[in-house]
Amino acid sequence: MNWKTVFNPFEKFDEKWLLLASILTVIISIAMGYWSGTAFFSIYRINNVEIVSLQAIALPTLASFAFSIIILFILGKILNSKTRFIDIVNTVLLSQLILIILQPIDQIPFINAAQKRMILYSKNPTESIPLLDMSVMMGMALLSLVLLTYSIAIFYNGFKTATNIKKWQHIVLFVVISLVTTLICQILTSKFI
Repeated sequence: MNWKTVFNPFEKFDEKWLLLASILTVIISIAMGYWSGTAFFSIYRINNVEIVSLQAIALPTLASFAFSIIILFILGKILNSKTRFIDIVNTVLLSQLILIILQPIDQIPFINAAQKRMILYSKNPTESIPLLDMSVMMGMALLSLVLLTYSIAIFYNGFKTATNIKKWQHIVLFVVISLVTTLICQILTSKFI
Protein backbone atom coordinates (compact mmCIF):
# COMPACT_ATOMS: atom_id res chain seq x y z
CA MET A 1 0.00 0.00 0.00
CA ASN A 2 1.33 3.44 -0.93
CA TRP A 3 0.35 7.03 -0.12
CA LYS A 4 -1.93 7.26 -3.13
CA THR A 5 -3.96 4.34 -1.79
CA VAL A 6 -4.15 5.91 1.66
CA PHE A 7 -5.62 9.13 0.25
CA ASN A 8 -7.68 7.51 -2.51
CA PRO A 9 -8.76 3.97 -1.65
CA PHE A 10 -11.45 4.18 -4.33
CA GLU A 11 -8.97 3.42 -7.11
CA LYS A 12 -7.47 0.37 -5.39
CA PHE A 13 -10.33 -1.47 -3.67
CA ASP A 14 -13.48 -3.06 -5.08
CA GLU A 15 -16.64 -1.01 -4.52
CA LYS A 16 -18.33 -3.94 -2.74
CA TRP A 17 -15.59 -4.02 -0.08
CA LEU A 18 -15.81 -0.27 0.18
CA LEU A 19 -19.59 -0.53 0.59
CA LEU A 20 -19.09 -2.99 3.44
CA ALA A 21 -16.70 -0.52 5.09
CA SER A 22 -19.27 2.24 4.48
CA ILE A 23 -22.04 0.26 6.16
CA LEU A 24 -19.72 -0.43 9.09
CA THR A 25 -19.02 3.32 9.26
CA VAL A 26 -22.72 4.01 9.79
CA ILE A 27 -23.06 1.30 12.43
CA ILE A 28 -19.91 2.38 14.28
CA SER A 29 -20.85 6.08 14.17
CA ILE A 30 -24.26 5.36 15.69
CA ALA A 31 -22.79 3.02 18.32
CA MET A 32 -20.03 5.50 19.19
CA GLY A 33 -22.59 8.30 19.26
CA TYR A 34 -24.78 6.33 21.64
CA TRP A 35 -21.83 5.73 23.95
CA SER A 36 -20.55 9.32 23.80
CA GLY A 37 -23.89 11.17 23.50
CA THR A 38 -22.99 12.68 20.13
CA ALA A 39 -24.43 12.58 16.62
CA PHE A 40 -23.49 13.81 13.18
CA PHE A 41 -25.67 16.84 12.40
CA SER A 42 -23.97 17.15 9.03
CA ILE A 43 -21.08 15.28 7.54
CA TYR A 44 -18.57 17.62 9.17
CA ARG A 45 -20.45 18.56 12.33
CA ILE A 46 -20.61 16.38 15.44
CA ASN A 47 -22.85 17.71 18.22
CA ASN A 48 -23.77 16.54 21.68
CA VAL A 49 -27.38 15.47 22.07
CA GLU A 50 -29.45 16.49 25.08
CA ILE A 51 -31.23 13.19 25.67
CA VAL A 52 -29.24 10.15 24.63
CA SER A 53 -31.32 7.51 22.91
CA LEU A 54 -30.79 5.36 19.87
CA GLN A 55 -33.34 7.43 17.98
CA ALA A 56 -31.75 10.76 19.01
CA ILE A 57 -28.39 9.53 17.70
CA ALA A 58 -29.48 7.58 14.62
CA LEU A 59 -31.93 10.06 13.09
CA PRO A 60 -29.61 13.07 12.64
CA THR A 61 -26.68 10.84 11.71
CA LEU A 62 -28.62 8.92 9.05
CA ALA A 63 -30.33 12.10 7.81
CA SER A 64 -27.03 13.96 7.43
CA PHE A 65 -25.39 11.07 5.59
CA ALA A 66 -28.43 10.56 3.33
CA PHE A 67 -28.78 14.27 2.56
CA SER A 68 -25.14 14.53 1.50
CA ILE A 69 -25.35 11.35 -0.58
CA ILE A 70 -28.45 12.55 -2.44
CA ILE A 71 -27.07 16.04 -3.17
CA LEU A 72 -23.68 14.70 -4.29
CA PHE A 73 -25.31 12.04 -6.45
CA ILE A 74 -27.40 14.69 -8.21
CA LEU A 75 -24.29 16.83 -8.71
CA GLY A 76 -22.36 13.79 -9.93
CA LYS A 77 -25.06 12.94 -12.47
CA ILE A 78 -25.03 16.54 -13.72
CA LEU A 79 -21.24 16.50 -14.14
CA ASN A 80 -21.02 12.95 -15.51
CA SER A 81 -24.08 10.89 -16.44
CA LYS A 82 -22.14 7.67 -15.73
CA THR A 83 -21.76 8.46 -12.01
CA ARG A 84 -22.85 5.46 -9.96
CA PHE A 85 -24.83 5.70 -6.72
CA ILE A 86 -22.62 3.16 -4.93
CA ASP A 87 -19.54 5.31 -5.59
CA ILE A 88 -21.17 8.38 -4.04
CA VAL A 89 -22.36 6.35 -1.02
CA ASN A 90 -18.81 5.08 -0.51
CA THR A 91 -17.38 8.58 -0.93
CA VAL A 92 -19.57 10.17 1.72
CA LEU A 93 -19.48 7.37 4.26
CA LEU A 94 -15.80 6.48 4.02
CA SER A 95 -14.87 10.13 4.44
CA GLN A 96 -16.70 10.03 7.78
CA LEU A 97 -14.98 6.88 9.06
CA ILE A 98 -11.94 8.73 10.38
CA LEU A 99 -14.11 11.39 12.06
CA ILE A 100 -15.65 8.77 14.34
CA ILE A 101 -12.45 9.12 16.38
CA LEU A 102 -13.61 12.62 17.34
CA GLN A 103 -16.97 11.49 18.74
CA PRO A 104 -15.79 10.26 22.16
CA ILE A 105 -13.21 13.01 22.78
CA ASP A 106 -15.28 14.57 25.57
CA GLN A 107 -15.50 11.17 27.29
CA ILE A 108 -11.74 11.02 27.89
CA PRO A 109 -11.31 12.21 31.50
CA PHE A 110 -8.08 14.22 31.19
CA ILE A 111 -9.33 16.01 28.06
CA ASN A 112 -12.65 16.79 29.71
CA ALA A 113 -10.87 18.10 32.83
CA ALA A 114 -8.50 20.21 30.71
CA GLN A 115 -11.47 21.74 28.88
CA LYS A 116 -13.17 22.63 32.14
CA ARG A 117 -10.01 24.20 33.57
CA MET A 118 -9.47 26.22 30.38
CA ILE A 119 -13.07 27.48 30.58
CA LEU A 120 -12.50 28.50 34.19
CA TYR A 121 -9.27 30.23 33.19
CA SER A 122 -11.02 32.14 30.38
CA LYS A 123 -13.52 33.46 32.93
CA ASN A 124 -10.75 34.51 35.33
CA PRO A 125 -7.59 35.17 33.28
CA THR A 126 -5.72 36.82 36.15
CA GLU A 127 -4.48 33.43 37.38
CA SER A 128 -1.41 31.81 35.83
CA ILE A 129 -1.93 30.12 32.47
CA PRO A 130 -2.51 26.36 32.86
CA LEU A 131 0.19 25.31 30.40
CA LEU A 132 -0.53 21.58 30.59
CA ASP A 133 -4.23 22.12 29.93
CA MET A 134 -3.45 24.51 27.11
CA SER A 135 -1.08 21.93 25.62
CA VAL A 136 -3.78 19.26 25.80
CA MET A 137 -6.27 21.56 24.07
CA MET A 138 -3.72 22.53 21.39
CA GLY A 139 -2.92 18.84 20.84
CA MET A 140 -6.61 18.02 20.44
CA ALA A 141 -7.06 20.93 18.03
CA LEU A 142 -4.11 19.68 15.97
CA LEU A 143 -5.46 16.11 15.97
CA SER A 144 -8.89 17.38 14.91
CA LEU A 145 -7.36 19.42 12.11
CA VAL A 146 -5.32 16.46 10.82
CA LEU A 147 -8.34 14.12 10.92
CA LEU A 148 -10.56 16.70 9.25
CA THR A 149 -8.00 17.32 6.51
CA TYR A 150 -7.66 13.59 5.86
CA SER A 151 -11.45 13.20 5.78
CA ILE A 152 -11.79 16.05 3.27
CA ALA A 153 -9.06 14.48 1.10
CA ILE A 154 -10.97 11.18 1.07
CA PHE A 155 -14.22 13.06 0.32
CA TYR A 156 -12.70 14.99 -2.58
CA ASN A 157 -10.76 12.06 -4.06
CA GLY A 158 -13.81 9.81 -3.83
CA PHE A 159 -16.02 12.30 -5.64
CA LYS A 160 -13.32 12.98 -8.22
CA THR A 161 -12.92 9.25 -8.86
CA ALA A 162 -16.69 8.64 -8.97
CA THR A 163 -17.39 11.46 -11.42
CA ASN A 164 -14.06 11.68 -13.26
CA ILE A 165 -14.05 15.48 -12.94
CA LYS A 166 -10.99 17.28 -14.22
CA LYS A 167 -12.05 20.86 -14.99
CA TRP A 168 -11.32 23.44 -12.31
CA GLN A 169 -14.88 24.79 -12.68
CA HIS A 170 -16.28 21.39 -11.71
CA ILE A 171 -13.96 21.22 -8.71
CA VAL A 172 -15.05 24.69 -7.55
CA LEU A 173 -18.69 23.71 -8.03
CA PHE A 174 -18.10 20.56 -5.97
CA VAL A 175 -16.51 22.58 -3.15
CA VAL A 176 -19.30 25.19 -3.12
CA ILE A 177 -22.08 22.58 -3.24
CA SER A 178 -20.39 20.57 -0.48
CA LEU A 179 -20.10 23.62 1.80
CA VAL A 180 -23.69 24.74 1.17
CA THR A 181 -24.98 21.18 1.65
CA THR A 182 -23.12 20.88 4.95
CA LEU A 183 -24.52 24.19 6.22
CA ILE A 184 -28.09 23.44 5.12
CA CYS A 185 -27.90 19.98 6.64
CA GLN A 186 -26.73 21.41 9.97
CA ILE A 187 -29.65 23.81 10.03
CA LEU A 188 -32.23 21.22 9.03
CA THR A 189 -31.09 18.50 11.43
CA SER A 190 -30.80 20.87 14.39
CA LYS A 191 -34.24 22.40 13.76
CA PHE A 192 -36.33 19.42 12.67
CA ILE A 193 -34.67 16.26 13.99
